[in-house]
Amino acid sequence: MLLTQPSCVNAKIAIGGERVGKWRVRIRFPSMDTVFARGFAAHRDGRLTEAERDYQAALAAEPSHVDALHLLGVLRHQQGQHAEAADLVRRAVDLRPADPALQLNLGNALKALGRIDDAIERFRNALDLEPGFSLAQYNLGNAYAAAGRHEDAADAFEKALRLQPGDAPTWNNFGNALLGMRRFEEGAKAFRRALQIRPGHAGAHNNLGMALNALGDTHGAIGQFREAIAAEPNYVAAHFNLGNLLDAAGRPHEAVPVLQKVLRMQPQFAPAHFGLGHALAAIGEYEAALPQFERAVGLDPKYGVAWLGLGNAHLALGAHKPALRAFDQALRLDPGLVAANLNRAITLLALGDYARGLPAYEWRLRAPTTLPPPALPVWKGAPLPRETLLIRAEQGFGDTLQFVRFVPFVARLVGQVVLEVQPALVALLEPAAHAAGVTLKSLAASTPATPTDADAFVPLLSLPLALGVSTMEMVPARTPYLVVPAAYRKKWRGSLGGQSKRKLGITWSGRIQPGETRSAPLASLEPLFSLEGIDWIVLQPTFTAEERALLDAHPRARFIQRLENKLESFADTAAIIDRMDGVVSIDTAVAHLTGALGKPLWLMLPFAADWRWGIDTPSSAWYPKAHLFRQAKPGAWDEVIERVAKDVAASS
Repeated sequence: MLLTQPSCVNAKIAIGGERVGKWRVRIRFPSMDTVFARGFAAHRDGRLTEAERDYQAALAAEPSHVDALHLLGVLRHQQGQHAEAADLVRRAVDLRPADPALQLNLGNALKALGRIDDAIERFRNALDLEPGFSLAQYNLGNAYAAAGRHEDAADAFEKALRLQPGDAPTWNNFGNALLGMRRFEEGAKAFRRALQIRPGHAGAHNNLGMALNALGDTHGAIGQFREAIAAEPNYVAAHFNLGNLLDAAGRPHEAVPVLQKVLRMQPQFAPAHFGLGHALAAIGEYEAALPQFERAVGLDPKYGVAWLGLGNAHLALGAHKPALRAFDQALRLDPGLVAANLNRAITLLALGDYARGLPAYEWRLRAPTTLPPPALPVWKGAPLPRETLLIRAEQGFGDTLQFVRFVPFVARLVGQVVLEVQPALVALLEPAAHAAGVTLKSLAASTPATPTDADAFVPLLSLPLALGVSTMEMVPARTPYLVVPAAYRKKWRGSLGGQSKRKLGITWSGRIQPGETRSAPLASLEPLFSLEGIDWIVLQPTFTAEERALLDAHPRARFIQRLENKLESFADTAAIIDRMDGVVSIDTAVAHLTGALGKPLWLMLPFAADWRWGIDTPSSAWYPKAHLFRQAKPGAWDEVIERVAKDVAASS
């Protein structure tokens, strides 16, 4: 959420129709009206107490004194007493209804009371009385903008600009109306015009940043927010917008101090607490993020996405039950919030509540990154003895390797199964597909259009739900359920060699992405590499330059065999794993492949592990030969690796 900034105006007093702020004042001085004149002078100089005393005295002497009623109303408006201001100015209007300035100022008082429609009527009255009244056009535009009537606001501001083309505040607010209509290019031009007229106009810089951000010019938007702050160092909206955009642009480290400054200036600003929490979470500082989300929902209990952020922070810290409560509250406020529904499902699944978790997990299909499904009926598990069912893989390689175990069970219920998977998995899955009578296709060759040979469709990860799985005990855990293709078994026969009789595979990093925790530093693996009697086969497909240098210089390099650029598909990796005594891995596709092949697996898990590994358990319902080793706190790999090394040594 970014904040636009209308031109802020002060309710000051002007003589002879001069526009200063929102108000217009025309004064007629009777020759003997010295008390009122004295009050007016005090008002003009900012001595409000004296002005009020003299206006009251004037009205005591003459209750129908129009100017005293009017200016006392202006004064009450300045004091924030808008209801009394409206009453006083209305009495003045009743006495002098043809005065456009009084109609204008009554509109201002009504607008301050939130009576926007009544204010619009008064501004129109002023324009009927004086069609060239630019200030009435300007205020009418502001009232339309407050009512969300952006097209009407733009029209009013355009008319005001015909009357006063050199007025920077009007250009600024015209630009805001254009933004409200999503006319971002035109809005940017309006803000630039305001800046030509008044260089350093902080509001116009801020709003130009908004327009540029909407146009995809992140760099330009950040520059404009910085210009706004340079012009007005305590400009809360510009700081807030800058912090939010830095976070959204993948620069959360820079966003954090900016949003912290926002909160120093405005501690009760719930969106800034949320924004700071979001940025802290993006850099993995969940413990610091947690109180920010708590403060946001404390200030605004109906702040749905802040409840979502609070739930996410609890989940990242392994506090599943508080996370569930936060997600539930987010959904009470917004039942259709996709991320809250999905993360609630993940929390339930992690807790082993498959009965509630699997149905809720279907919300993943509504995520914006999900490919559209084919135009086919969705299969819910009923037998289709003569029909063809299309099953399509989704998400990552590990998900496909984990959930493909359900496909043979589905094949018994339908006439024909067509399974589409990622190209890199086709060769590996061919033997299992053939044994189950399943037609295997490459997902790369498919389109969302309806295949001519399918009657129904189901996403791969929906199979447990369709098959009625409601507990972890119902997961088919017999392994191996995948076999190595004969050609690849032959290809890798006798290829490992090495110095030791015992051979173990190892991976320490999966695909790196923002917020990724499934990666351990290569240097931290030393307790494993130092074990005697083991040849380590590195199953990482690629290395960083630093990792390559560390492996080259390692004193036990002859016991660490690399297969870089040799693993062309998962069938190659499977053939290697099949010839080894087990695998030590971070939570990657290699771990799922090892489990699917029925090989011993030492799995190193981050503190808040993926739902499929459960919580606080040393074993897996999905892979019987997997041994789970969990971090005691986020980022604490050393202790995990020490425990794995001891277990590997003891298992020889």
